[in-house]
Amino acid sequence: MRLRRVFLLAAVIALLVQGVPARSADIRVLVLPFDMHSAGDISQARRDLMETVASSLKALGAEIAGLDEVRRLVVDKGVERFDEETALSIASRVEADFAVLGSLTELSGRLSADWRVLDLKEGVLTAHYFRSAGSLRELLRKVDETMHHVYVHMKTELARRPVEKEGLIEQVTVSGNRRVDGEAILSRVSSRPGEPFSQDKVREDIKSIFGMGYFDDVAADLSDGRKGKVLTFIVREMPFIKRVEFTGNKELRDEKIRETLTIRENTVLDRVLLRENADKIKALYAEEGFFLAQVEPEVQTDGLDATVTFRIREGDEVRVRRISFIGNEVFTDDELKAVMNTKEYWVFSPLTDAGRFKDLYFQNDLLLIMKHYFDNGYVEADITDHSVLLSEDKRWFYITIAVTEGEQYTIGDVEVSGDLLTGIAELKKMLLVKPGEVFNRSRLASGINAVTDFYGDKGYANVEITPRTRLRRDKKLVDIKVEIRKNELVYFERIEITGNVKTRDKVIRRELEFKEGQLYTSTGIKRSKNNLKRLGYFEDVQIIESMGSSTHRKNVTVKVKEMPTGSISAGVGYSSIDKVIGTASISQSNFLGTGLKLNVMGTVSASSSRYMIGLTEPWLFDKPISAGFDIYNLRREYPDFSQERKGFEVRLGFPLYKLVTRGLVSYRLEEVKIFDVSPFASYFISSQQGSSTVSSVRGLVRHDTRDDAFFPTEGTVITVSTEVAGGPFGGDTNYIKYAADAVRFFPLPWDTVFSIRGSVGHLQGYGGKSAPLYERYFLGGINSLRGFQTRSVGPRDPRTNEILGGDTMLVVNVEYLFPFFSQKTMKGLVFFDTGNSYDGGIDFGDLKMSAGTGIRWFSPLGPLRLEWGFNLAPKAGEKASQWEFAVGTAF
Repeated sequence: MRLRRVFLLAAVIALLVQGVPARSADIRVLVLPFDMHSAGDISQARRDLMETVASSLKALGAEIAGLDEVRRLVVDKGVERFDEETALSIASRVEADFAVLGSLTELSGRLSADWRVLDLKEGVLTAHYFRSAGSLRELLRKVDETMHHVYVHMKTELARRPVEKEGLIEQVTVSGNRRVDGEAILSRVSSRPGEPFSQDKVREDIKSIFGMGYFDDVAADLSDGRKGKVLTFIVREMPFIKRVEFTGNKELRDEKIRETLTIRENTVLDRVLLRENADKIKALYAEEGFFLAQVEPEVQTDGLDATVTFRIREGDEVRVRRISFIGNEVFTDDELKAVMNTKEYWVFSPLTDAGRFKDLYFQNDLLLIMKHYFDNGYVEADITDHSVLLSEDKRWFYITIAVTEGEQYTIGDVEVSGDLLTGIAELKKMLLVKPGEVFNRSRLASGINAVTDFYGDKGYANVEITPRTRLRRDKKLVDIKVEIRKNELVYFERIEITGNVKTRDKVIRRELEFKEGQLYTSTGIKRSKNNLKRLGYFEDVQIIESMGSSTHRKNVTVKVKEMPTGSISAGVGYSSIDKVIGTASISQSNFLGTGLKLNVMGTVSASSSRYMIGLTEPWLFDKPISAGFDIYNLRREYPDFSQERKGFEVRLGFPLYKLVTRGLVSYRLEEVKIFDVSPFASYFISSQQGSSTVSSVRGLVRHDTRDDAFFPTEGTVITVSTEVAGGPFGGDTNYIKYAADAVRFFPLPWDTVFSIRGSVGHLQGYGGKSAPLYERYFLGGINSLRGFQTRSVGPRDPRTNEILGGDTMLVVNVEYLFPFFSQKTMKGLVFFDTGNSYDGGIDFGDLKMSAGTGIRWFSPLGPLRLEWGFNLAPKAGEKASQWEFAVGTAF
């Protein structure tokens, strides 16, 4: 090792011989090898530094002296460290005026050069210099710039000879500072006038000034004054960042890149921080699949202000070409790939993001693969190795995962012990595991959560449920023992509401199914969160629990993020039903933050007009009772007649169970006019011509457990209603209308949702009167059977072939929603619809069927639906497909 160092030092000396030719030399300088301080090997950096020092001085006019003598000391004598004593000992032999000696240090990725000038004639240090940079290239540039100052200093010292070089410090000054006050700089200096000059103190002073963080460069200059030494600290201030810009970024917006940065405008430029931020941008691109991205920071400065530009070369996005498995026999490659979020690239990847590689997702995929094995009884399965290889052309990733599967285990004995609040049989039922079944870890975890909620609803928020498993390998059984420790009862202590800028606290609090001082309830917390999300006021709702003043007290923070709940609009639009439409509306579902719903609307098209004003108070007198009214005037033209409806409706709602099941009673009074009937219309339509009055009362029960108002992922909505018109309520139309509607949402992997909806209805007249035409069931369109034109499905007049509508209807809608373009407010979907309307009972042999796809988008204008349906069995006169869209509420 020692011999290796000797040769390295010899190489340094050899480099000093090279360089640019010197002009006629008037100063002879002895350049000694610098010391090195680093955890790694920086010998190449030292060679570059020494070459820069020597060549710069030669170019300025100095002669580099003593090369042979230094080489002899290194090679023959084995000298590795050169200090002032060594320099003075060889001064008489090399006939040099000055010696330059110092050190090179690497710390935390930053390089610094610390060197001093020794007057060989007088035997005293005359100057000290310190330069620091984030890269070798930058350091060499700074050293090269400083050599002019070093050369001028040497010439000045020669001119002053003979001058007394010993004595006290007469004055300490600062130069080069513009923004930073000189007194502030000197307050960091330990060298004081009247004290003896100390090179060690000066060195520490330079480091202390540099540590203030405001300077790009700090140096010390020593000269003779009238009574002693004049010590001058020369500083170069770091510029202030005025602008941060990006070039070359096409895949990522400026705003997204800025979110990752810690460097800010109107702060002092920090070159170490600058490099760190470039690495952050590179890491951000890697997260998006651009592993070949290169980011270089560039600084343009006038000395005071700086513009930082991150120059980005994005490169090609690296995609996943193939995912392979080794050792899997129970599950095929395709089955294991199906549980992963990382997917192979395919033709529709630009729409679905399939093929992108994100290391965080991939690490989670490894856990998902193990979860799949554990959920199917393979409790000894393991991932023994995995690799992600980049192709030679740096365009594709090839992923290989090696697994061991082991044997499949079933459930043996199931035991429950500890603090039991109910029977063992009931608790075992909650655990969802039975002896003889294939062991499923996720199912057991769901069971533990169910027992936790059971105890939580009894007030035991800190219940400890510990499942223990024991393998019986000889019989391939997993014995499960669950130990329960209920701990003490817990009460709600304080409830804090945050994030609501507009919505009043009481509007949020009244949706909570728990109160301060009340016994803890875990189900109440979950239901409260869903209650708030169903309001449609908030983009996000979080309920955060924390310990209160003691272990049996809980504080709860309800954190909401509000979303726009109102709009004012006027303009011209287009509907697939009404074609060109003129609209003007004012709507607010959270008026003045009180929860009051207000809607004023006017709509005019070529075939219809609609004017309405409505108001609903969801909590009348701060009680869970809703009250509201609508006043409206609706007019629509159909192919064979026109219809106008004028009237009003008042309603009153009340809770039946918690806040998820409500009853509603409404009264409607309206005048309906059928006019402009075609002379070729059917007899049934012609007989409806004229005016009639509808006076009806409707009773409705609605059960709603959805977790979101716009994009629910789980829950159920069930609505059952009966409307009675005429009879004791007056009017000249008598009918009874029964309706039931139910929809269930099922969360699926990859943030997808499956839903199924069924609707049935029946209409009948009484008192010798038939039900009116305008209350019959006309199906088809975006709100019933997609793929069929609006009002095109139902019984027809056998003579005129006109749609007359049915008195009974059935509709079933099945949907699968999935994320679209990675936007939370936009979903894609595929659907299947079936149903029909009938005169009389439902005929399951006569069902219309359609399938299709579409987009759901919560746009700034409101919920938007764009859907394209295909008639799966078109008959004569029916179109093969139909596309439709709607914005906000249906016209």
